Amino acid sequence: MNNIQFHTATEITQLIKTGKISSETVVRHFLKQIKEHNPKINAISDLRDFDALIKEAKEKDKLRDKGKILGPLHGLPVTVKDSFQVLGLISSNGNPKLCNNVADEDAELVKRLKNAGAIVLGKTNMALYAMDWQSSNPCFGQTNNPYELNHVAGGSSGGSAAALASGFTALELGTDAGGSVRVPSHFCGVCGIRTTEMALSNNGNMATPGLPRLGRHIISNGPMARSVEDLILAMEVLWQPQTGHFINPPVPLKQFKYIGNKLRIAYSLTLDGITLDDEYKRLYQTFLNRVADCDHEMIQSKPRYSTNALVRLWGKIAGFDFGAAMKRIPFKRCIAYVFIKLRYKDSQWARGMGYGAASSPYQYARSLHLKDEVSQTFSNFFETYDIWITPVSATPAFTHQKPGVPLEVNGWQIPYTKAFIPFNFPSSIPGHPIVVIPIGLTKKGLPVGIQIHGPKWQDYKLLQIARELEKLTPGFQIPKMLDQNTYASRE
Repeated sequence: MNNIQFHTATEITQLIKTGKISSETVVRHFLKQIKEHNPKINAISDLRDFDALIKEAKEKDKLRDKGKILGPLHGLPVTVKDSFQVLGLISSNGNPKLCNNVADEDAELVKRLKNAGAIVLGKTNMALYAMDWQSSNPCFGQTNNPYELNHVAGGSSGGSAAALASGFTALELGTDAGGSVRVPSHFCGVCGIRTTEMALSNNGNMATPGLPRLGRHIISNGPMARSVEDLILAMEVLWQPQTGHFINPPVPLKQFKYIGNKLRIAYSLTLDGITLDDEYKRLYQTFLNRVADCDHEMIQSKPRYSTNALVRLWGKIAGFDFGAAMKRIPFKRCIAYVFIKLRYKDSQWARGMGYGAASSPYQYARSLHLKDEVSQTFSNFFETYDIWITPVSATPAFTHQKPGVPLEVNGWQIPYTKAFIPFNFPSSIPGHPIVVIPIGLTKKGLPVGIQIHGPKWQDYKLLQIARELEKLTPGFQIPKMLDQNTYASRE
């Protein structure tokens, strides 16, 4: 079957389960795609042994022939972000000191993928320390955007998004603290969800030998895919409160559902007064017009918050983990401040990180108290509106450059972090779910997407709404350099 690697995960699993195609054939197609195109895209950071993968696929086929299906993902090839531990593969977290750190166990979410029958092909590349909107690190180099190789794929889950867009995987597992799922999905024309904070297990994510588990706040995990339907498929596997995993609240995934009613939708044309790239703005406005034509109630509105205050708060909470990772190293505040200031040229973010790195227990508790207040403000907002639609960043994917160098938007220079932080940091604080879907390609052929925000714990309902809104878009479009004209992408 031609171009099976660009079919949806939902389609592939159905073909495998019904015996219309073997898992072995599917895995071979994906491995061939990786072998041919990964050298120039560099999305895959560590790949399992070819023979071992084929053996596993054959075993899945034998089980199917005996009438035994392991789960919803039986025989499906998937990859996961380098930050998640996968038994026998390198987990570097984008940290130069962990380039040879081979995991001796699977992260909890990886276990769930495997238990559902998925075949983990390998790991995908990410940003240095998971702290950038482009994916490059000393361990595995630079990931390129499959739509334009001289452009970034986003970060920190850039390898994840690029792998999906390149046909290297059918599903991905990413993480998001400040846009790490959202920006790569936007830049690479795929879908992703930053789930409700604490909904999915963080065990085995960003694990560092010799350190306790950090990142207990702000970080949310979530699947990435080429369609919203596939996100739903993945969430049914990953969201398992019935397993008794003590960390995550036992909230049923499908507790809240969308029944097709007209929606009360808040939207923002931009955030914090940042000017959008003209092409992105045109596509975004076209999308909003299509939503309005469906008779949904559209109101230009947003939750009440101060971007500056929430950026500082984000820095204080993340900075505390940064400082804890340094253990007894002196001058933590100075180190955290200097790292962010020199690399990203953002004094506000740097001050927050520095403050957090040296926080006392009281100061850290105070930061979490403020986080709770922000969460309540957003919850109140979603009592009035079903969803909130926003841009993902100021621009489509940009050309490779050093972090911190200003970006050009409509002929004007804007600070590097201003293109991303206002669109991602504040909405990371309250912990509500956010779905990204692609809405089209610019005249240069670069994809762009939008964020769809919803109330806490209503991830499934939000995905159902996103699936309806996805019908107003072209959906995922195969990059021209990879399209063999044998697979009909959605119009």
